[in-house]
Amino acid sequence: MFFAIDEAERRRGKSPHELAMLNLLLLNLLIGVALLAGSMAEPDSMIARYKWLGVLLPLLLSLSVILFTWLRAARARKTASWFVAAHWRLSAGRYRVLLAAYFLSAAVVSLAFLDGGDQQALERRIADLPPAIQEMERHKLDSQDMGAAIWARIGVVPLLLAVMALIMLESGALYQAGRGEVPDGLIKRFPPPPDLQGAEQPIDADAGSPPP
Repeated sequence: MFFAIDEAERRRGKSPHELAMLNLLLLNLLIGVALLAGSMAEPDSMIARYKWLGVLLPLLLSLSVILFTWLRAARARKTASWFVAAHWRLSAGRYRVLLAAYFLSAAVVSLAFLDGGDQQALERRIADLPPAIQEMERHKLDSQDMGAAIWARIGVVPLLLAVMALIMLESGALYQAGRGEVPDGLIKRFPPPPDLQGAEQPIDADAGSPPP
């Protein structure tokens, strides 16, 4: 539904979606890249050594953005106009999808640690074994490392799917905010004040009525 919202309010209504797009395109795609790069890196490479740091830093920043958005949405309900508060609420609610993707990806990636091995511990354990047995144990550890890489690549899929879906939704919300529009589903949960009448067509804010 469309409302007679002036340009300044429309720009403020875009703010949460612009922040969400920055979070999704910069931080969350970086998390996916770090997971994929770490799963394909050589075990003794710099990428493999710092792969979890490359995942953790953008993840913490993304969680900070999510927390800020939730707090800002709660405050906007009391201090901002209904239109601006509605768009902060819309963006904040969609982050639940991203958090669910974090949980699912973490659950899948954690499977990589169940059968993980330690190279130095293995060498100490097999030091007194015959050479043929030592080689068999090393091959076993190599296969476990390969399994960990596969789980990491599978685990990134839910995150990337959620990010792609949210990018599409937030792009649409940016367009809606620029036209003075609020989704009908949100209006049912967060109705506008009585003095703000909506329309089925875009409204000229200066004229206060839909164009002919």
